[in-house]
Amino acid sequence: MNTKTTTFFWLTSIAILLLSLIVSFHSSQYPSTTIRANIRRVVGAELSCKVGRKLGLEDIFCNVEDVIYKKHHSHHHHHHHRRQKSSCNETLNWSPDLKSSKKISVVMTVDTKGCANFSSIQKAIDAAPDFSRSWTLIMVDSGTYREKVVVNSNKTNIIIQGKGYRNTAVAWNDTANSTGGTNYSSTFAVPASNFVAYNISFVNTAPAPHPGESGGQAVAISVSGDQSAFYGCGFYGFQDTLNDARGRHYYKECFIQGSIDFIFGNARSLFE
Repeated sequence: MNTKTTTFFWLTSIAILLLSLIVSFHSSQYPSTTIRANIRRVVGAELSCKVGRKLGLEDIFCNVEDVIYKKHHSHHHHHHHRRQKSSCNETLNWSPDLKSSKKISVVMTVDTKGCANFSSIQKAIDAAPDFSRSWTLIMVDSGTYREKVVVNSNKTNIIIQGKGYRNTAVAWNDTANSTGGTNYSSTFAVPASNFVAYNISFVNTAPAPHPGESGGQAVAISVSGDQSAFYGCGFYGFQDTLNDARGRHYYKECFIQGSIDFIFGNARSLFE
């Protein structure tokens, strides 16, 4: 076998090896840094380029690392994007069971992941129509929402639905001392009529007052609107947890925790 034939034979063999490596690494799931290291270790960048020049395939073999890296990086980026989109779809895939039983005209969502309409319960309430005759449903995803919330009297017929009183909570830490009075210390206040809450907790995280200390009252919720109802909700605090101020209210299968005056007020309410 003459020298030219031998050279061509070896160049062809090396070319086949390189093409096999390209196809193999191109479809692999290994990180791009690992792919580059393997190419250098097996064939070497200089040898790859020489073979390409001899066979007239310089563009492929001299840039083999970049070709594989770009394709692999692009595939990884799009795969990550699809995973994030799927996560948001799962978060927002809530079934509003109440839509079939009540006349609901507006549905809004709240979460802490940036997938919902709002990241704040107060902002969702503010966006609800004023003095509405039909219901606005606000679905709140799992998580603790650190904010002080007021459902003003013009925000009638609002329903807030959480994902369980152990999973969804709104919490703040005001006290009578920090706000100038017990009535102003509530984490959640409901002056509006026809307010309904399902499966959510209202929490005042202020610490328990010392014996004999004044101004330590810390209300979790204050309800002063008429015809409000709470189903499967939680109310947590130490002193003056639930201010059932005035109006007619209904509490069903709720958990209420506190010590001194943990339920107080002048409302006419039924607790079941």
